[in-house]
Amino acid sequence: MSVANVASPVDAEVRLHLGRPTVFINGVATALPMYSPITWRPGFLQKSGPGFFQHKMGAYMIGLPQAADGKEWGESPLWDGDTITDKPTRAFKVDIDAQANYILENDPGAYLFVRNAPSADPQWNRLHPDQMFVNEAGERFKIPSMASDAYWDCCARVMAASVRYCEGRAWGHRIIGYWYGLEHEGTYFPLFDGWLFDHSQLMRERWRTWLRAKYGSDAALQAAHGDAAVTLDTVEVPRDKLRGPTQATAASLYWQAGKDNGPMRDYFLLLKDLFHAGVRKIYDAQVTASPRKRIFLTDAFKQPMQGWTNFGFFEPTRHWPAAYPETLAGSGSMGVADLLDHPGCGGLVTPIDYQLRGVGGITEPEGCADSVALRGKYFLAECDIRTFNDDVEKGSYGTAKDIREFAAINYRNIASGLTRGYNPYWMDLVGDWFNHPDIHAVIGRSVDLLRRAVDWPHETPPCIAMVLDDAASLDTNGTGNFFNEAIMTELKLGLSRCGVPYRIYLLEDLARDNFPAHKLFYFPNLFRVTEAKLQLLKRKVLRNGNVVVWGPGSGISDGEKIGVESASRLTGFAFDLLPLNFPRRTQITQFEHAITRGLPADTIYGSPLAYGPVIYPMDGTLLGISWTKAGKYRPGLAVKAIGTGAEAWTSVFTTAVPLPANLWRNLARVSGTHVYCESNDHVLADSSVVALHSIQSGPKTLHLPRRCTVEDAITREVVARDVEQFSFELKAPETRLFHLRV
Repeated sequence: MSVANVASPVDAEVRLHLGRPTVFINGVATALPMYSPITWRPGFLQKSGPGFFQHKMGAYMIGLPQAADGKEWGESPLWDGDTITDKPTRAFKVDIDAQANYILENDPGAYLFVRNAPSADPQWNRLHPDQMFVNEAGERFKIPSMASDAYWDCCARVMAASVRYCEGRAWGHRIIGYWYGLEHEGTYFPLFDGWLFDHSQLMRERWRTWLRAKYGSDAALQAAHGDAAVTLDTVEVPRDKLRGPTQATAASLYWQAGKDNGPMRDYFLLLKDLFHAGVRKIYDAQVTASPRKRIFLTDAFKQPMQGWTNFGFFEPTRHWPAAYPETLAGSGSMGVADLLDHPGCGGLVTPIDYQLRGVGGITEPEGCADSVALRGKYFLAECDIRTFNDDVEKGSYGTAKDIREFAAINYRNIASGLTRGYNPYWMDLVGDWFNHPDIHAVIGRSVDLLRRAVDWPHETPPCIAMVLDDAASLDTNGTGNFFNEAIMTELKLGLSRCGVPYRIYLLEDLARDNFPAHKLFYFPNLFRVTEAKLQLLKRKVLRNGNVVVWGPGSGISDGEKIGVESASRLTGFAFDLLPLNFPRRTQITQFEHAITRGLPADTIYGSPLAYGPVIYPMDGTLLGISWTKAGKYRPGLAVKAIGTGAEAWTSVFTTAVPLPANLWRNLARVSGTHVYCESNDHVLADSSVVALHSIQSGPKTLHLPRRCTVEDAITREVVARDVEQFSFELKAPETRLFHLRV
């Protein structure tokens, strides 16, 4: 009899355990060191599995394979044309029963997570050409329109069928959760190639119906879209201005509002409604399909990746585009806090950011991990670490070239998860990356650490809080370039290297009762000021001596017009406005202020990206000047004290991003946020763990927020007793990971 047949079913749910979202299996808090093999490649598990079986992992991922006779991506035995069933109509490419039994026979205490990513069935696409996306050149894609209710219904049905199929297998009692990969991980595929607007008849009809419900009259629509000729019966889906001539695109102001971007804004809002409705259908279907408590995770909602261009990064023959539509807004992925709060959402599972995941970089999940943890839900991060064992990427950045590099990356991944309340796991994606004795020695020590750490108290210390408005594109011309500078590049260059931990939140998180008491806030894209937003900020941010850093364009929109009045209302500064797109550079000129004291004399930051209008802070204390139009003298960095008593706070406005690490460290110090390290190294910390990752050898000193006994979390050796700071010698590349005990 197979091992899969001899145990009783389990219930799995996520609860808080000592402050960290933790999987409880039959009521017991359980550490889940996890491995995900390439389960769709025959024989791969038998090759890679024994290395992990020796560690007695907490869980393994197995995948529902495609059809054995399938010739196209997405062909599934559970979805064939208009037929969706939990009784497979064709053989799977890989025997999933054999996979599950092989794991459980060799690691009987392990649990299973099922990877389930049903793409739209190719035969269904051919049967329903009227449900497909059509670009503005008239080309029909093999991608369902987001306006297709039939497609979203099929996704919900196939997810339910997949759950029923798996739960009915002999190994179903060992399942604790499901990984659901939304089509292209929640990013709409045409956007990879720069196509934003869907011109199918299906979308045209949905567009007109949506506008009719919103505006009710031709006059209201004409006023909103700035077009006296448009009517509710004839209005067409917009065409993308970013695909126009270079000169016209360059002259398109980045910040726009009201009738200037009314059609695009409404289209984004329609996509949001369609995306949210479809995801809710899937959530409801998967929960009702399982007879027991399961954890349902989604690969989507990658709000820290605002500004990403997929093909620009991955495709070897594609140029990074000069202008491209912001992929999250164009996928309807806005206001996702509502979807995270849905009872059918158990959390997220995403890769870590590919762009700077190698040694010397950072471990940053693509999804909004901190917002998930704040809700007490579960986050899994795919650590598909390329290594010297199987360098299929042929020396690409991110590949660990030797065991020292692997250990440094691996322990940084572990430290990031421990300190931010999520679970990183090992994943083979296209290569056999871990099947080496030295690598498994490191993994074995990591598994031991994860098991011990499940009972370490977790509390988020005051950090640098980056707060994202994921609806910010509604007040722009739709390009993603600025977000790439202000969010993704800022995170990689300055914020993560200043010796102070950071967290990334959604704007809606501020309203939560359990939002941590941070003292330094960064708002890279809070463009629109509403009274509700302002009151929320006054309650939770603009008080208690906090320091708030405003990115370029903060408050520049009131929803109807672009200007300085709403920016002044938000930030407290008086502004001058240059109504043009212009490159941004700021040079520090005042070195006596605490924010700039000690910075190098050549501190100049910013980028060549041109965007506008440019607003310059004209009062407060000038800390730096802008390199601006015609050499005019305009401030580029200014600080201003606002309010008194409990309502006192410090406003800092910058006209350029990204800010350098040294400047962030000074900002943290001024705010009263604890500075762990004075060197520009990557530091990760919570109440029980502090870690430092660096590619620079030498003596390092960590300053602690309280007196502690410090253990090396890997070797369990005591490093120092009852100290507020300690020093050690780092041999780069290396991550030193410490357990703090009172």
